[in-house]
This record gives sequence, structure tokens and C-alpha cells, in this order.
Amino acid sequence: MSAKPVASLVRGLPTQDGNRVPLTRLVPGYGQHGTEAFRAMDPFLLMDHFGPMVLSPGTDAGFPPHPHRGFQTLTYLIQGAFRHRDSTGGSGLLRPGGAQLMTAGSGIVHEEMPVPEHLSTGGAIEGVQLWINLPRTDKGSPPGYTDLQPESMPWQLIPGGRLRALAGTWAGTAGPARTPARIAYAHLELDAAARFRHPLPAGWTAAVVPLHGSVRIQDTTVPADTVALLGEGDSLELEALSPASVMLLAGQPIGEPIVHYGPFVMNTREEIEQAILDFQSGRMGHLD
Repeated sequence: MSAKPVASLVRGLPTQDGNRVPLTRLVPGYGQHGTEAFRAMDPFLLMDHFGPMVLSPGTDAGFPPHPHRGFQTLTYLIQGAFRHRDSTGGSGLLRPGGAQLMTAGSGIVHEEMPVPEHLSTGGAIEGVQLWINLPRTDKGSPPGYTDLQPESMPWQLIPGGRLRALAGTWAGTAGPARTPARIAYAHLELDAAARFRHPLPAGWTAAVVPLHGSVRIQDTTVPADTVALLGEGDSLELEALSPASVMLLAGQPIGEPIVHYGPFVMNTREEIEQAILDFQSGRMGHLD
């Protein structure tokens, strides 16, 4: 196997979203803008590492009702608890080690907020949200929501650490997330000096994103909250320079035009304008 080298390093952008939720915007990060970022990470559109933060009692930090169209969101919770509600009637509880896969498709309004216990007592919150593009043929699909409970994606012990498969197959285990775009996505935790190697399809976009700690890929050091976009090859190889928590992602590029405006990702400007009208007129539904 030929190991993929680091093609570029992109630092995350510290910011806030929702109700004052501190996060690091990893895709796009510093130095990536507009279609440049989308082309580099196709089929991935956005990746946010929110937290880690500790909610004070009474804090309502979360993501109040907002719309989406044209892609999927995969929200993975590392610690804390969130509740999800959306305009299709979908609802669920996001627990540590669990995830939620929301298909915006033709349009949806949803919210992700701390559970009542966190609102009253406070508590730690940390997670990662990934936006995954939908091919043109699926952008008008019915919206929907799928709970991915921790039991459906348990940790696997590997030499020097452990791995949780969210999508695609990792170390012989398939993750539960199903997406029209062909992707592989996992959470990897390694002890210091541990090494990890795994095959990846040649021609796929691939990236390594440490959330905590740092790793080395060939001669390149990748610090926390930095995206290492990988080059050509058919395997991923890395070494933990300290105890490390890392997100691994790979996907087959869709290769279609992308027009982005806030929470809408379509193929043409006219489709974006229609999405705005449909949201403003209530055709994406409402949350009471």
C-alpha cells in the first residue's frame, strides 16, 4: 500500500454559532474560502468541533430552530447530551458516543438544544458536526432524521487505542450512518507513540483532524484543531505524538457545481433563491 502524504494543513477558525456556542470551524478553516474549500473537501461541506465547554446552570447554549436544504448533517456527541426536534416531527436524545443523521433534502427546520437536566444543573458539552453534500439527484429528497445510538457504534479495541466507526468500514466494522455520498468516518483515540494504518480508496478525498493532542503523518506534525488534507495514495498512516483524539474522514468526490448560502447548499443560484423563498413562506415547516 502507498501511504497518503499531507497535501495541505488548514487551521481551524475559532468562532461561535447558535446561542453563543464556542466552536472551531475546521472546514472551511483559515485560508479556505467559497468554492475553493468545497472543491478541496468534496463531498464534505463543513466540519465544526463544538466545545469542549461547561454549561453553567441556566445556560441555554445550543442551536435554536434554523433551516437546511440540499445536504445531510451528521452530529456526533463526545460528552454531554442534546435533544433534537425538527419540522417533520422527528425528535431524539443525543447521548455521549451517539450521533444523529439528519437529511435536509428538500428542506427542514430543526433545533439541537441541551437537555433539561443540563439547563438546570449545567454540564460538559463537546461534539463534532459534519455537513455531507447530497448529489443533485437527492437534493429534492424527503427530509428525515435517524438516531444513531452509542450501542450501534461501540468502541473497537485496536493496538495502542480504540476506534469508533460512524460511517463506512473501519477495522472490519461498518458504521451505521447511511449516506447517498460514499463516505467513511471514524473517531480514533490513540496512546502516545501508537501507530495506526488503514486502507482507503485511491481517488477519495481524505483528511485527518486531531481534536486533542497531535499526530505525525510521514514528516508532518498535525496539531489539534487542524485539518490535514491528504494527497494521493491508498492507505492512511499516522503516529500519535501524545495521547490523541482524532476524526478520520474520507469520501468519493461528487464533482458537481456547488452554490452555498448560509444553511442552503444547491447546484445553482436560482435554486438558492428558491430555497430562501420556500423557507420564508413556511414550505419547509415550522417548530412550535
